[in-house]
Amino acid sequence: MEDRISAPLVARLIGIKTTTLAKWRCLGKGPKGWIHVSPTHVTYPRSEVERFLAECAAKAAPSRV
Repeated sequence: MEDRISAPLVARLIGIKTTTLAKWRCLGKGPKGWIHVSPTHVTYPRSEVERFLAECAAKAAPSRV
């Protein structure tokens, strides 16, 4: 079974509020693969969160010319 991370921890890792992460889910933004474990608990695959963070870091890094 794939390792999963709770939404509050994902929000902390990204540096946003949990409400922003919830809005992103509605908009189709942020890490993919989230599931509702219960009506109030959402988890994300660790691999997808790591991919999303790496993608954000690559976009933020200055390009070398």
